Amino acid sequence: MLARRLAIAILISGAVTAAKTVLDGVYTAAQARRGQAQYESKCASCHRADLSGFSGPPLKGDLFMDRWREFNLNVLFDLMRNSMPADNPGTLSAPAYLDIQAYLLQANGIPAGTRPLTADVLAATLLVGKDGPKPLPSSAQVDVTGCFTQDTGNGWFLTHASEPIRTLNLFEITPAELKQAHATPLGDHLFRLQNVTEMPGFDPEKLGGNKVEVKGILVRQLNNERINVNALQIAGSGCEP
Repeated sequence: MLARRLAIAILISGAVTAAKTVLDGVYTAAQARRGQAQYESKCASCHRADLSGFSGPPLKGDLFMDRWREFNLNVLFDLMRNSMPADNPGTLSAPAYLDIQAYLLQANGIPAGTRPLTADVLAATLLVGKDGPKPLPSSAQVDVTGCFTQDTGNGWFLTHASEPIRTLNLFEITPAELKQAHATPLGDHLFRLQNVTEMPGFDPEKLGGNKVEVKGILVRQLNNERINVNALQIAGSGCEP
């Protein structure tokens, strides 16, 4: 059920539009072997041969997966293509970057398939861990829709909130995103809205009781999950679960 809810949230989101995941077998073992050779030649000096990280961050394990899971594959690919290798970014061929990405998937326990990873499937493939989709971790940049609600004396909350999804742009809500937020079903999550009263033009009378879209940093804490707000807009009048 959780995986289904996450998949629905992902499909509705403007930030991530993947309809399939890396668990569908999106690279081949031969491609990963080529990627390992490229990695050892171009990447290991910064990230170590075992991918544990050195001057560059680790590329294997929970820290890596929590940074990139629930994004589609083109997000990581674009980062590699535009900024790696650190001493000469963008100098590898597109197939080489794809091979390296295939190797990273293999190293993180994602099974190989029968078709190689190609550029045309990156934006339609969600990166998930070997156990499938999971809720986002603390410190993730998120986009959430819910009801803007005041608890007198206790601050402002996002009630009946949707499952948080990844966003690349924390500080702007586009018209397309707002349209999708309007169509996003309400959920059963509750988040305290940190620093929302410091937002430019904050108007509690205008916002109160309405459906809103919020972007910010997710903070996971038992019985006190919250979002440090960076952007907020009304996504619909009234807010009935």
